[in-house]
Amino acid sequence: MPERRLWQENFSEWFAEMLERAEIVDPRYPVKGLYVWLPYGFRIRSHVISLLRSLMDESGHSEMLFPVLIPESFFRKEAEHIRGFEDQVYWVTQGGREPLDVRLVLRPTSETAMYPMFSLWIKSHADLPLKVYQIVSVFRYETKMTKPLIRVREVTTFKEAHTAHATWEDAERQIREAIGIYRRFFDTLGIPYVISRRPAWDTFAGAVYSVAFDTLAPDGRTLQIGTIHNLGQNFAKVYDVRYEKPDGSHEYVYQTCYGMSERVIAAVLMVHG
Repeated sequence: MPERRLWQENFSEWFAEMLERAEIVDPRYPVKGLYVWLPYGFRIRSHVISLLRSLMDESGHSEMLFPVLIPESFFRKEAEHIRGFEDQVYWVTQGGREPLDVRLVLRPTSETAMYPMFSLWIKSHADLPLKVYQIVSVFRYETKMTKPLIRVREVTTFKEAHTAHATWEDAERQIREAIGIYRRFFDTLGIPYVISRRPAWDTFAGAVYSVAFDTLAPDGRTLQIGTIHNLGQNFAKVYDVRYEKPDGSHEYVYQTCYGMSERVIAAVLMVHG
């Protein structure tokens, strides 16, 4: 393995050498920001995902799988969300030799794919809370220098959970539960972390507020390893996600979402490598 001295003196060099010599991933795939998981790295990834799945399932979340393609009309509905992601989007504009009538987005995250479906599924207070998650690839056109597991264009291990609730208080309880899940997850992996409520400029696009888990790399830089967002009713109003209350009136749901990526695996390797 690369010398531990490099871990502090030149972390980037140490990390790249460690990924190669430990056969975690091969970054030589001929598309920038994409890489191949090698067998040993994939085994680590599988163990991390298994732990995460068990925590999500134990807390009443149901795993689902949504399509990777999102119609442009769905994607553009939430203006503030779009402003946060439009520069990072991959567009699918052609099928075979024919231009598509409707442009499609390779999902950068799945709010705009899931919530139109939520509006079909949620009709009554009896349908709440709804708590689902998926572990999938997402695609973001990262324009900065890419680095395997840390800054990539295909996030291959993206866990995103999405919930819907009858009240703001229920959504706040869900935020606390999500923080507890992440605490257990990172504690089990032995990753030190700091939890912070993010300032307005660093709040997830379309959220009321965001909470982040960060860890510290040997070079002094922070690595964000998990985020949790209270969406309020912002997306529910855009995608018409409403439920009927016991008195017969209708109300928009309150929503949360929370995610993490293979940066968690980078943090495991960084701390224990």
